[in-house]
This record gives sequence, structure tokens and C-alpha cells, in this order.
Amino acid sequence: ETPRKRSPQTQAQEPLMEPPGEQHSQEAPPEESLPKESGLEVAPSTHVLYVGHLNPQFSVPVLACLLRDTLERLELPVAREHIEVVRRPRKAYALVQVATHGDTLASLHWRLQTALEEHQILKELVARGKELVLGEGRGPSSHREKILGQEQLFQGAFLGSETRNVEFKRGGGEYLTLAFKHHVRRYVCAFLNSEGGSLFVGVEDSGLVQGIRCSHRDEDRVRLLVDSILQGFKPQVFPDAYTLTFIPVVSTSTTSTPLKVIRLSVHAKAQAEPQLYETDLGEVFLRRDGSTQGPLSVCAIQEWCRQKWTAELSKLEEKVNVLTVEKEQLQEQLQQQKPVSCTCCVL
Repeated sequence: ETPRKRSPQTQAQEPLMEPPGEQHSQEAPPEESLPKESGLEVAPSTHVLYVGHLNPQFSVPVLACLLRDTLERLELPVAREHIEVVRRPRKAYALVQVATHGDTLASLHWRLQTALEEHQILKELVARGKELVLGEGRGPSSHREKILGQEQLFQGAFLGSETRNVEFKRGGGEYLTLAFKHHVRRYVCAFLNSEGGSLFVGVEDSGLVQGIRCSHRDEDRVRLLVDSILQGFKPQVFPDAYTLTFIPVVSTSTTSTPLKVIRLSVHAKAQAEPQLYETDLGEVFLRRDGSTQGPLSVCAIQEWCRQKWTAELSKLEEKVNVLTVEKEQLQEQLQQQKPVSCTCCVL
């Protein structure tokens, strides 16, 4: 009978053991919704974290090192090559690729606050007067800006509109093996015959960055293709007349082949006399505002030459007029400053 009398007491005491666990779950969000022994644990998925308000006083390598240590304290180990730090004179931020569970991301804010309280050195990572921003995604839209001179572009960034010096091509599919060589001939020739410019492959006509799948082997093929085509141009196009770069594209989606934007820039140079370039196929192209004309006919080429020589003649006439005015001004100054002969000057 004694055990029967105690059993109600144990049943009444069992619920009393639950509140401490509930209180603990409110302070720290649970990391795993399923026990490891259940065999139903969800595999970690890849996420891109945006980390804002980094201290711009540190260099990119230092920020990457501090950020890696911080993420390790948050139980988010990450390799150095998966950390992309963008540093400007007054601001810095980073994009980090991590493989973790969704529950771990949900508890990032609580983990971050705890780590900042326990480790004072982590405060050096944050810009003065700011709070570290850590969350999933590409960050606020204010950071999706034009960064043509930077080492990377963000997918969805706006690069502006097409102009006389800028041409966008979406690419994709079999573009690099089929259409790219024709566009190299067309646009490089047009830029050489105008004021220079850049061809961007991997950008929508609207100016939004998408990127194309481009491996290291594809880069080598593109370099060889561009070099072989431009060697056939007349007059000869020297290597310093153009620049070919492959800009990495940062995206939240993961692909086996990295996304990149191919930028082929043609540098316009001052020439002693007007030169008209033709492609290796003997075609001539000209660049207008946002469009390309060609192949040109004989009459169009003659008209281009006439306009070029007329423009050069006008420039020379302007220089002659400026020099003539300067000559007259100097002559007037010499006449006004002519010394008057006197006894002192003779002696």
C-alpha cells in the first residue's frame, strides 16, 4: 500500500520539473528541434549572412580574421575563403557563406549579444557608435550600388543604363561558344572607332547584374578567343588598348560553377590622325548613343572619314585662334613695359 500512496505524489511532482526547462528555453532559443538520436535531424543547408557596421579602420584581412573568430564563438565555423569583406573609407560590411541549420540562424541575435558581453575584444569588430548587424540575406538595398571598380558585384545590383560607352549582354546558355565572338568583333571595333567603352556580359539590358556561369577553364578560353580575334584587326590592336576582367558575382544561391561578369574594356587613345579600324573579317562598325552601326558601306566609311577630318581641322583652327590671341596679348605687354631712355640708364 505504501508504494500506491507515493505514486500520486510522484505524479504531482513530475510537472514541477518542467518550468525550469521552459524558462531556459525562453532565455536561449533551442538549437535543434529534433534529438540527434531520433535519426530525423535535418542536414545543414547553405546560407549567406550579411554582417554590417564593421569597423572600417581595420584592413580587409584583419576584418576577415576578427569576423571568423566571432562566428566561431557563435558556433558558426566558416572557412576564410567563404568570407567576402567590402571596405570603404567610412564603412565596411561582409557577406559570409555558412552551412548550418535554420534554428541556429534564428538564435543568432541572442548568441551575438551574449558573446559581446563575455568577450570585449569582439567590440573592436564593430564601428564606433554602431551595433553589429548580423542576419541572413544580402543586406539593405542601400548597399546594392554601382561598384564597377571593386573586386566583386552583387547579384541584383543596378549598373545604370546603356550609353555610347557601355553595352550590356545577358549571356547564359551557349553564349560564350556561339555569340560572344561576334559581339567581340562588333563592339570592340565600334569602341575603337569612337571614344572607347566597355562590354559587360552577365548584365541584363535593364542594368541589373545576373552573372553567368564561368569556370577557370572558361576564362582561359575567353582570353584566347579575344586575343585571336583582335590580332586580326586592322590597323593592329596592341594589348594595352583593351582590358579583359572577370568580376565575381556574390549571390545567395549556390551553384557548382561560380557566377561572374565578363568586362571587356577598350581604351581610346589620342591619335595623330584619324584611324578607322576594321575587324578580322574586314567589317567596320561605329558606336552611337546606346547602339552600334555596321557593317558600314563604302559611302558610310567615306562620310566617317570626312567628318573626322573636319573635326580635326576645327580643333586645329581653335588652337591657332587661341595662340594668335596669346601672341597679341604678349606683344601689348612688351610695348607697355618698354623702358624709357634716360641718363641713369645710359650710365
